[in-house]
Amino acid sequence: MTEEKYRFGMVTLVGRPNVGKSSILNELVGRKVSITSRRPQTTRHRVLGVWSTDTAQVVFVDTPGIHNPAGRAINRVLNQTAQASIGGVDLVLMVADARGWQDEDERALKAINGGSPLPVWLVLNKIDLLRKTEMVLPLIDKVNSNYDFEKIIPISARSGWNLDQLSRLLHSAMPEGPPGFPLGEQGVSDSKFIAAEFIREQIFRQVGDEIPYSTAVDVLSCIEDPNGLVSISAEIWCENNGQKTILIGKSGNRLKSIGSRARYEIERYLGKKVHLEQWIKIRRGWSNDLQILHNMGNSIVE
Repeated sequence: MTEEKYRFGMVTLVGRPNVGKSSILNELVGRKVSITSRRPQTTRHRVLGVWSTDTAQVVFVDTPGIHNPAGRAINRVLNQTAQASIGGVDLVLMVADARGWQDEDERALKAINGGSPLPVWLVLNKIDLLRKTEMVLPLIDKVNSNYDFEKIIPISARSGWNLDQLSRLLHSAMPEGPPGFPLGEQGVSDSKFIAAEFIREQIFRQVGDEIPYSTAVDVLSCIEDPNGLVSISAEIWCENNGQKTILIGKSGNRLKSIGSRARYEIERYLGKKVHLEQWIKIRRGWSNDLQILHNMGNSIVE
């Protein structure tokens, strides 16, 4: 009997905002490695999650959603990050909402097709929001008649429905090769990045209106002492005094809540106790300033 050779490959998730790419990534990896909320545009950076078994390792690249490029510079940067993540992978998972195909899905598909030719699977997420799973069949027929996806897989990241099937298909689709990361690794982002993402997640979850889209998080330091306590100092940027007042909340309660929930998530991720200090700082026009975006680690292509 021939021993099965190990498989290793890279997969990117692409799609319009808020179709559940980060939730799918977190469920497949089995650990929270990308922030989620009900608001679009939550993910701003490429995040690697690693799923390993005894016979295969799949590295997932999570992307921002594909945005309308009009408007602020940050939208153009998010699109460039998403499109750059398509290169150098073995498979593209395009994620769409099982409740219907939209113009923004078309834009995301064009972004994929603008890169190098790669196998593309369509993952129809949120099937749990349909009254019956069979209600997705007309959408599958429509997509099949208009596009050339290698596979179409309906799932629910929230309930876990059909995720095992997606996992099995991904396993068999990866090329033969040794693992690229240690087998115990699940996420490969550094601690400062993870801290910033979890703080930003809580801003999206707890603050209404458009304020989250005008905020950024800059982690100034992340230091572990000999006893294993991780001390994190972070600035939350906003664009005016009104936003600052809302972020702080009455008697500072909202900022305390953001910090408390973010600290809990960071501790879960790192497996260590965390001391988190955060301040609100006004940085007018930061989201439309290419130099600031570049300094924050975003690759700018004019």
